[in-house]
Amino acid sequence: MKNNFSSNGTSYKILGNSSQTVLVFIHGLGLKKDMWQYQVDEFKREYSILTYDLFGHGLSSRSKKKPSLLIFTQQLHELLVELKLSKVVLLGFSLGGMIARYFAKTYPSMTDGLVILNSPHKRTELAQNAVLNRFLQVKQKGPSSTVSDAIKRWFTPEFDKKHKEITDLVRSWVLSNDADVYGENYHVLVTGVDEVIGLNGLISCPTLVVTSDQDFGNGPEMAKSIAKEILGARLIIIQGLRHMALLERPKEINDHLYHFFKMVLSEER
Repeated sequence: MKNNFSSNGTSYKILGNSSQTVLVFIHGLGLKKDMWQYQVDEFKREYSILTYDLFGHGLSSRSKKKPSLLIFTQQLHELLVELKLSKVVLLGFSLGGMIARYFAKTYPSMTDGLVILNSPHKRTELAQNAVLNRFLQVKQKGPSSTVSDAIKRWFTPEFDKKHKEITDLVRSWVLSNDADVYGENYHVLVTGVDEVIGLNGLISCPTLVVTSDQDFGNGPEMAKSIAKEILGARLIIIQGLRHMALLERPKEINDHLYHFFKMVLSEER
């Protein structure tokens, strides 16, 4: 499937079955739409799927304004309007989960459902300082200065040893980012979380919150806090994995997603 480009410079792909339910996948910081391969392959038989690159990532142009959750949300909204998609289900990973929450609170009538994967909530002072220090390192030395530590945080050692082709691919995605743009986008991860805290009552669509027990930057306590703020949200904690659960054990993640779609987001509901 070829890459398409919207009028605002967003690279996107549409594929799958022509269904009323449209799944929109929002990737994380420094990554790109290709990260959803295992989910796209699984769900394209039954649902319409939209994947796209955030501003300053992959093949999309950089933002003309300083990146923020608002700018990333406007990017998605403009893309959906251009594609004449009035109702979607958002799946956001990490930074993408922050964007998905911001979009859901800003455009509730367009959001039929929400899946938040390994995404942050309010950080402890220690965790916030760790993210800030990584941002400062990236700002000074670029993505190569933090990518090795990121791979260690994102994947279990066993998986990294057995599946170097996957962890090296993810490493290459991060290293392909322009240093200046990556720093600007990283800043959104550092400061933007405050904009998606305390959303009690602002998101009411069916929601699934997923994280891993060893995802130290986006772990169980954060996921519990996210779910607690969204009425009726379902919470799943994956055991024995780190940040990149959807690449390390995609079948397990997909099974949870499939169950959520069938139970809550079926077209018959």
